[in-house]
Amino acid sequence: MRSAERASLTSRDANLYLVANILASLGLGIVVFYLNFLYRALGHSDIALGALVGAEAAGVVIGALPADRFARAHSRRASLLVGGIVTGTGLGGILVSSAFVPLAVSALVLGGGGILAYASGTALLADATRVAARPARFGLQLALTTIAALVAGVVAGAMAMPVSAVLGAPPDSVLVLRVLVAAGGLIAGASVIPTLLVRAVPVPRAATGTPPRGRLLLRFLLVSACFGFGAGSFLPFLNLFFRDRFAVPFESLGLILGALSAVGSIGAFLHGRTLVPRLGVLRAVVLAELLSVVFALGAGLAGRLEVAIVLLAVRAMLMYGATPSFSAFTLSSFAPSERAGAQIAAAIAFSAADGAGAVISGAVRAVLGDAGWTANLATLGVAYVAAALLTLVLFRRHVPAGDVGVHPPPVPDSRS
Repeated sequence: MRSAERASLTSRDANLYLVANILASLGLGIVVFYLNFLYRALGHSDIALGALVGAEAAGVVIGALPADRFARAHSRRASLLVGGIVTGTGLGGILVSSAFVPLAVSALVLGGGGILAYASGTALLADATRVAARPARFGLQLALTTIAALVAGVVAGAMAMPVSAVLGAPPDSVLVLRVLVAAGGLIAGASVIPTLLVRAVPVPRAATGTPPRGRLLLRFLLVSACFGFGAGSFLPFLNLFFRDRFAVPFESLGLILGALSAVGSIGAFLHGRTLVPRLGVLRAVVLAELLSVVFALGAGLAGRLEVAIVLLAVRAMLMYGATPSFSAFTLSSFAPSERAGAQIAAAIAFSAADGAGAVISGAVRAVLGDAGWTANLATLGVAYVAAALLTLVLFRRHVPAGDVGVHPPPVPDSRS
């Protein structure tokens, strides 16, 4: 038993990953805050913005197979480190590019590295946590990263004027925006330090062979695609929504986005600890998803800034709660050796649909103007309702059994 324990990831490794994830979320939160504005400052239209977001999603799809193969053959730590290096390369390309084609190629690379790091980190958390405790731990992860996003939003909004003053250029100039995006990238790069402290443990294998899971995986992919299309229709452009519809300045925009993240973190922390034990995973997830649609549609019709903020905050709380609980449900359905691949496949479905939604939403806004934002949120609502109903239909009789027959035993000392 002692040798098995030494070969298993534990709470220590999970906690180190959480620290790395906080740093990455903080830095990338700053990057995301300013990236759309950088694209605009470089002279790219809303249609081009949608295509660049779609290019990053395409990078996820293209990089999926290599990422799956690498994750199966290497430790979670190695996958995280390689994913971080590739992601940093893509971001560096964005920082030195201006034309659409090199920006799109860099976005592809960014997406390819991101999927390897994301899938490996998510699988690490599952490997290092007992089955019953996974919804709570995944909720904790999302709560911590959304708090980091809150800090990122506040810091990002406050950075524009000082950096502008130092560089002697307007806050929305290409120079200032590049410096701000680069600063976020450097902060995200610090996540390598705790990642290096994670133990290089081989991925556990099923002792008696893994049963065919193709049909099960397809069900999860269908749900992911629905959510991806809905999310891509609006969420990548949330900063532009507040800027365009309500003329919110950078410093206030940071506070607003940070507040949405803060409220979302409450939902992420509580959902797996309160609703899941009382309702079960599926009912708790579907209830939150359906309620979130009501508030999203309300935000699309809101004519006042404060009303839109409140409605989108409640939407964030509900969806930030449902997402980690369903992720835990998903990964518990697959053996450890399958988890990174299953997460990658789900990300492919999500990202491909997300990219399509982003491209279409940009075209819709180009045609409809401000009314396009309402149409984008309506699209999100329809897609989320479809995903919630599919979840009920496809998984109402499903019992996750991914940890059955796994050797060595998972997480001998994990308590959370």
